[in-house]
Amino acid sequence: MEATVTIFIERKHDHQFDHIAALSESIAEELAQEYGIRWGWNNEKLEIRHSSARGFMLAEDGKITIELRLGFAASLFSSSIEQNIVQRLDQLLT
Repeated sequence: MEATVTIFIERKHDHQFDHIAALSESIAEELAQEYGIRWGWNNEKLEIRHSSARGFMLAEDGKITIELRLGFAASLFSSSIEQNIVQRLDQLLT
């Protein structure tokens, strides 16, 4: 898959790692249900896989980073994908 669009989201937080890990799983599961992604943990990085997207959510103390590289098909929906992730992340962090 050759990436045509990259979504990069970073948020600071004051939560413990376990809370951020659970939050990451919640977002990943919502993406799985809505877009059919597969996900799994690789150390502190939750990796995201799809035929039209690859990326990760990195849970760290004080910061969560989300990066998604979208192929052509997924790039057509990049604005709505990013908006959904940002909105849900901001809701879960408050």
